[in-house]
Amino acid sequence: MATAGTGQANEWRLAAPHFSINTNVESSVNCIKFDPHEELFWTGSAAGKVASFLPTNHFSRYSAFVVSKVSGVNSLEPTENALFALTDTSLRVTSKQGIPIGKYTSQSMTRMMAMCRMPGTSTFVMGGFQEKLIHYDFVKEKEIRTTDLKEGEHSIIIRYNGTNTFTADSKGNVIVKSPKNFETLQVIDCHQDRILDFDVQGSKLISCGVTMNRQQNMDRFVKVYDLRMHKALTPCTSQLLPQFVRFIPSYCERICIMAQSMNLIDPGNNWGSHPASLRMFDLASNGNHVEFGVETSIVTAFDYSSSKNFAAIGSHVGVICAYADRDQPIVNDSSKETIFAAPPAQPPISFAIDDTTQTFGSIPFPFSQGPLVSDWPSELTQIVHRRRKPPSDLTNVKSIHYATQIRNPRINSKLKQHNIVPYFLEHIESVIEVHDVQKIVEQSEHRMVKTRVSKLYKKRPPPVNHVPSRRGNSSDETPETYTWNTIRHITMQSTHAMNLVANTVVQVVYSLSPLRSIVMRHICTNDTCITCELHFLFNAFSSKIGQSDGIITTNLALALTRNGVSLKTGGVLHAINEVIKTILDDVAEKDINASVSTKFNRHLCCIRCRGLQTVEAYNDHLLSLNYGSLHQTSLCQLIEKSLHLGPETGEKDCEDCTQMSRMECKRKVRELSPVLLISTNTSSEDYVDFWRRQLSTHEVRPDAQTNSFGSVPESPSEKKRCRYGEDCRNKKTCKFAHGHIDWSSEQSKLLEHVDSSQWSHYIPSRIAAQVCEGIVRISDISDIPGYDEPTAIIYELDAMIHVIGNGEHEVKWTHPVTLLRESPVASTAWTLINEQLVSRLHDHEARYVDGRWKLPALLVYRQKGDEILFSEKTFSDDLFFSDDNLAMNGTESLAIKSMKDLPKAGELVGLDAEFIKIKTDMLEFDGRSVQVRAVGRASCVDATGQKVIFDDYVRLTDDMKVVDYLTRYSGIVESDLLPASSDKYLTTHKRLLLRMHVLIQRGVIFVGHALHNDFTVINVHVPEPQIIDTVVLLRLEAQRMLSLQFLVKEMLGEIIQTAEHDSVVDAQYALKMYRKYLELRDQGILSSEMRRIYTILPSCNSPSQTSSPLIVSTLRKTPDDPADAAPQTI
Repeated sequence: MATAGTGQANEWRLAAPHFSINTNVESSVNCIKFDPHEELFWTGSAAGKVASFLPTNHFSRYSAFVVSKVSGVNSLEPTENALFALTDTSLRVTSKQGIPIGKYTSQSMTRMMAMCRMPGTSTFVMGGFQEKLIHYDFVKEKEIRTTDLKEGEHSIIIRYNGTNTFTADSKGNVIVKSPKNFETLQVIDCHQDRILDFDVQGSKLISCGVTMNRQQNMDRFVKVYDLRMHKALTPCTSQLLPQFVRFIPSYCERICIMAQSMNLIDPGNNWGSHPASLRMFDLASNGNHVEFGVETSIVTAFDYSSSKNFAAIGSHVGVICAYADRDQPIVNDSSKETIFAAPPAQPPISFAIDDTTQTFGSIPFPFSQGPLVSDWPSELTQIVHRRRKPPSDLTNVKSIHYATQIRNPRINSKLKQHNIVPYFLEHIESVIEVHDVQKIVEQSEHRMVKTRVSKLYKKRPPPVNHVPSRRGNSSDETPETYTWNTIRHITMQSTHAMNLVANTVVQVVYSLSPLRSIVMRHICTNDTCITCELHFLFNAFSSKIGQSDGIITTNLALALTRNGVSLKTGGVLHAINEVIKTILDDVAEKDINASVSTKFNRHLCCIRCRGLQTVEAYNDHLLSLNYGSLHQTSLCQLIEKSLHLGPETGEKDCEDCTQMSRMECKRKVRELSPVLLISTNTSSEDYVDFWRRQLSTHEVRPDAQTNSFGSVPESPSEKKRCRYGEDCRNKKTCKFAHGHIDWSSEQSKLLEHVDSSQWSHYIPSRIAAQVCEGIVRISDISDIPGYDEPTAIIYELDAMIHVIGNGEHEVKWTHPVTLLRESPVASTAWTLINEQLVSRLHDHEARYVDGRWKLPALLVYRQKGDEILFSEKTFSDDLFFSDDNLAMNGTESLAIKSMKDLPKAGELVGLDAEFIKIKTDMLEFDGRSVQVRAVGRASCVDATGQKVIFDDYVRLTDDMKVVDYLTRYSGIVESDLLPASSDKYLTTHKRLLLRMHVLIQRGVIFVGHALHNDFTVINVHVPEPQIIDTVVLLRLEAQRMLSLQFLVKEMLGEIIQTAEHDSVVDAQYALKMYRKYLELRDQGILSSEMRRIYTILPSCNSPSQTSSPLIVSTLRKTPDDPADAAPQTI
């Protein structure tokens, strides 16, 4: 191989170091092309980007632009003045500097792959994985012919040799076609599977491809055909696998083979793992042989220049390797001059007075103290008082002593705070009319009439026990509402108002993979970490999908209160805004890479001297809408304003005018987040009024004819239930409903008008964002399904949180609901989650909002095609041991100390917890106090009962007030839980949760008595296969549950819990009772023994059936074969 200093031809060397076409996202090179008219080199990538380089200037970049956001560039064809780029469904035309010129697409263009220009004409022949050939004239800008191919015939490669047109299909055939009518003249069977590349020159055809055998490997030779004799010639062998073959125009038939070592079964992706070579030789004599090695990854594109001085290779990782055969190579023998950007023009120092090319802005204009020609005449600037209108008849007039008071007629207009007197204008009717404003007010009041709220959105009543009447019917419909969850989706229990608000945000965070990825990668020991609580909940979601009981989120609600969220003032609107901000702020704080944040440059400007103070780079994940003084605007314009308007900064010292001045904050966008989290700022004073104004003009539904806000969708089962039920003798004429509700048929009513064109929405389903020099322009493209602007980022509405009201004129907002676009049911566009009611809605119904009962609180727009594959972070076993005694007594923990003592998967452990009763005013609206149970002590022992795994007392927080320590049952006194006086081992509730999650992750099986009650108060979610509850095993079906004290006395003959309960003792005896259960079951006397025990009236208390909803959920049926839920032996 020649050195860099040689100038002889055929001594090939690298023309420039390997360079990449990618900037931030890795994509493969689909096609490359040397420009036949200019000294340019073109590349097209799989990401839809086109870039050009200057080969004679070390391949420096000339231009780069995006052709398509949804498809790769499959073929390039430069002409004298433009560049044609073929994508899957369109042909794009741009200038060589990247300015869009035109776009052509048709129904015939589906999966385009190849394009060939007919020499001497303005016609392109295009084909692909479709059974058509398209002829397009770029001068006439239209499709001049479409040729139908045979069934199964494709055109993935197109060549022309001056006589005929040649196409290659996907089955290894080359089809020779007439250039006049494109009829098939000959079919050449080249390869058994498919053709990788072929070329034609004169009467010779060469090809390389794949042979169909067991491994489907590429052929190690290049096939040669004589088109005049219609026969195959001796193939050209190759040590490596040919990828591309081309004829090099010369006096003799000289060919070039790009070969590489590669296996189709396991291609691999490492750089340099597939040796490649470029080989050139004369076809007839095999002389004038040139071959050199190429260091690259998998080759995806190849081309050479018309001067034969350059050869270029593209790879699947976006890297270009360029080679030249001389020191000063050129692309073409005679190229036209390439246009470069002109340098910026400076204002002229002087110019001739008759020079018409200069602008008026170039003329200096001095400041004059005297009058100017443009000044207004003095007679036109005199103050003239216009004639007042006489007062009109006013209503609502009342007199107090000597003063007369009337209602402000402009109370609902922009002029409500201005003292304006109506006056006459010549030939113009005044726009400030008292009676007109009064009419507007009356119309507004008429529009805001009471409406009916759909049962799907109403706040769910608390579940009650369904007791049938004598006739077998019941007028209570509450239990039936909890059977509406026909979609397998996670639900959560709203035990308190804080849970009711927070659960909606949890559903949104879980549905968005970028946010869920952040949550599942984070674990810490901070007691008030909200992200950790979300991690604990998400771990339990997989085992709770579709269950009617739902997940309890008490720990998350308490974590929110300890992070400053208060429900004492402001109601639902204030609460949902605070909860959204607090949860998303905490999650984004754990996002180290700012993957869900928009990147800004913040500009501070002094309002006095207008001097630019500083430019700060920062990130923001939550966009809060700023209503300001806007009266009528679209949501896209409102989002634009909120993006560019920065937060208030207050007064600061100005560096220019050296005075304390208020700073104006403007933001410029550097990069938009793939997930736009938009808070509608529900706590703003202008929130309700602004949305009602917009909806009155933008929101329309097909059945809305009487008022501007439309009507509420028909609720399922609005009819009252017939008291006779299925026994009614007059079902056909009876006006009441009978039997159970057919939820599937009721759901179909909510999916009507899906394709109706009469719908109109203020909230767009799809938006397009374009960023230019920090300025964002957002467009509504909901009704443009084929929108494909290369410079735009397309976002789709993915999730919403709405606040629901009661439909009254003076609306009372009661609760929020969640709407998710991702639904487990394929035929459904949206899923509505209202506590434990899960329903299906079509897109129009989901986006419909009403100012009287349904307004948005959070909108989530997600970039189209953005999906994150995340890996869950597991709980480290070290978290089990990472805590210290919070008490000041220095007591050592009884818990195990080493990793080897931790129980392994499948091993049994005994568990029991003791509770106390506390009171808090942080979980309900208006500061209403509620009493709840909290864990005071938790103990766990190994399968033998002799080794204590942990025995922890839980410290109380300052925001909790103890009502009753329940010492009679728990054995806990006040001094046990105070760090200053406790002689126990004291820890936090977060540390206890980490211990539990380590054991759950290790797969241990928990044995205890009424375990679901313990797990509910601890608020930890354990999969059912890891629970053995003796209160369920030792019980007859449809009978009361028996206490541990009574069972131990009757079955083991021992007495426990004589004074106070001890959780360690209870855990040990739960294991003993399980051993006894296995013994009786193996002997076959379990049923008889349980019947004997139930004949004895218990003298001690049994767990109440209503003490915990989770215990009630276990009352399905005592398992006939407990072996499915418990191991055989200990």
